[in-house]
Amino acid sequence: MPNNQDIEQRKQEFVDAAEKLFKKNGIVDTTISAIVKEMDVAKGLFYYYFNSKDDVIDAISERYNQDFVKTIKRAMNSDDFESRLDQFIENTIDSFRNLWVNLHGDTDNIDLSILTSRSLDEAKKTASKALQDLLEEGKKLQKLDIEQTKYYADMIIGGICDLVAQSETDLEEIKKMIKKILK
Repeated sequence: MPNNQDIEQRKQEFVDAAEKLFKKNGIVDTTISAIVKEMDVAKGLFYYYFNSKDDVIDAISERYNQDFVKTIKRAMNSDDFESRLDQFIENTIDSFRNLWVNLHGDTDNIDLSILTSRSLDEAKKTASKALQDLLEEGKKLQKLDIEQTKYYADMIIGGICDLVAQSETDLEEIKKMIKKILK
C-alpha cells in the first residue's frame, strides 16, 4: 500500500502532466486520455486521484495560489507601517507577475481561460483580504484615515492585477498612485 507521500507525489505527477498539456494544447483540447497517455498509465489510475479534468484544473490553480501567497507574504516583518505597505505592494506585483507567467500557454492562441479565471479570482481574493487587514492596521495606528477598507483593498488589488496583466508595472509609479488613493 503506498504511503501518503507516494500518493501526493503521484498526484503531482498527474498535475504536472496535465499542466504541460494544457499549456501546449489548451484545456478544452486536452483530454483525460491525453493526460494518461503522456504519463503512460492506465486511465483508471487517473480516476484514483481525480474525479474529473475539472479537479486537475483546481489542483493546478491551488498550486499557483500557494506560490502566490508565499510571494505576497515574503519579508513583511518591518515595524514601520509605511515600509510594510511598500513591501506588500512590491510583493503583490511580483505575485501577479509570477501568476501571469504561469497562466500563459506555449503559444498565444492557447485557451487557458478556465484556469486563468479560477486562479486570478482566488489570488485577488487572497491579496485583497491581506491588504484589507493591513489597511485596518493602518487605521488603528492612525496612519490612514479611510473608511470601507474592503472597497479600497478590492480596488487597489484589482488595479494592480490589471496593470501587471498589461505589463504596466513601474513599481514606484504604482506605489505613488496607491498612496494618493489612500490619502
